Amino acid sequence: MPRWLAHLVVVVGWLATPALAWGASYLGMWLGALFGARFASPPAMLGVAALVTASAGFSTLWVWVRFMRRVPHLLSHHMAPRASQQHSEVAAAD
Repeated sequence: MPRWLAHLVVVVGWLATPALAWGASYLGMWLGALFGARFASPPAMLGVAALVTASAGFSTLWVWVRFMRRVPHLLSHHMAPRASQQHSEVAAAD
């Protein structure tokens, strides 16, 4: 994998973070409202929905940030060596 592509993957991954958090919060609000509709009072429904929304958003962000911190290491195993490293490896092999 070329280095520029690896860097692009990292940048796009970090730029996707807000969209991922928003999507998880939206899904959490939808599921929280669906579950909270079983209660008779609207404030209880809103409370359950807010709790599920916050937990879904923050847990998704926590998992995503931990994953994105490891992406450079994961991609380093698939990147081509730098031009300066190639010459030293060839010289060492001779």
